[in-house]
Amino acid sequence: SVATSSRLDAIRSVYGVSVAQNLLSIEASDDDPSNSVFEMDGFISNSNYAAKKITMVLFINDRLVECGALKRAIEIIYAATLPKASKPFIYMSIKLPPEHIDVNVHPTKREVSLLNQEVIIEKIQSVLESKLRNSNESRTFQEQVFSAISCLKSQKVPVRKMVRTDSQDPAGRLHAYLQVKPSSQLQGTSSLASVRSSIRQRRNPRETADLTSIQELTREIDSSCHSELLDIVGNCSYIGMADDVFALLQHNTHLYLANVVNLSKELMYQQVLRRFAHFSAIQLSDPAPLPDLIMLALKEQDLDSEGNENDDLKEKIAEMNTELIKQRAEMLEEYFGIYVDQNGN
Repeated sequence: SVATSSRLDAIRSVYGVSVAQNLLSIEASDDDPSNSVFEMDGFISNSNYAAKKITMVLFINDRLVECGALKRAIEIIYAATLPKASKPFIYMSIKLPPEHIDVNVHPTKREVSLLNQEVIIEKIQSVLESKLRNSNESRTFQEQVFSAISCLKSQKVPVRKMVRTDSQDPAGRLHAYLQVKPSSQLQGTSSLASVRSSIRQRRNPRETADLTSIQELTREIDSSCHSELLDIVGNCSYIGMADDVFALLQHNTHLYLANVVNLSKELMYQQVLRRFAHFSAIQLSDPAPLPDLIMLALKEQDLDSEGNENDDLKEKIAEMNTELIKQRAEMLEEYFGIYVDQNGN
């Protein structure tokens, strides 16, 4: 191109006026050595630009190169955000330390790979998505809605939130898409509040149980912990079930198949160990008699038989087990938060 006063003029002279007049300027950067170090500026096409294929002009440290992972990530953002303009024009100039670039992934050295590539791409994706959503007012698009429920019209949901995520991320849960009913229409709120108020916390659930056996089992878990796997499980987004056993999880730009059965077993085992002897307790307004509870359980097992002799036997079993539980009352309260009084309630 001829020497021009600006990059936009250079783009106009090479690619034409129709491209240049539909561009948005973008910038992104990070200077955290433990995370990523880079500066990016450039131009991206808006919703009015239409083309049959993507055009990406990428300079890294002033050298014209290609980066397949970055190109695919940008295509994903456009396809999800602007479905009718999913083949964009992109010009980007990225500056980063020379030692953070691997130029040996292709014989011609045209294709490059970057250190902390996933982090850099994720930050650029976030900037692009925000820019596209906030700057394209000349054209509007309808986002997909569920037929059975109403979506929140006023809230613009980012692409990365359009999947169900885990319990640590409330914005991604399914109820984020539901209309909130006025408080006057809600029923049973007072009774729910009374139940919640009756739940008392025995101790701090984060404390470790005083039992040596529990502490040894907990130490065994900690010593054999896989840090990378822990990061994936702790910071992943739930996509959906692939079949009866495997779930799809997304972590950064990777997609994983996780065995939910094995994962759940391990989760429950670790939860029980961590919270052993520190469970919350529900306070019943009227303490339940143990003999009646045991009789209910015995009758549940033997619904067909209605003989009086059988009932007598059940009552004896209930009486014996009530005495046994009363003898173990101290242990039940200490370990499991189950309080039994002297009368067997």
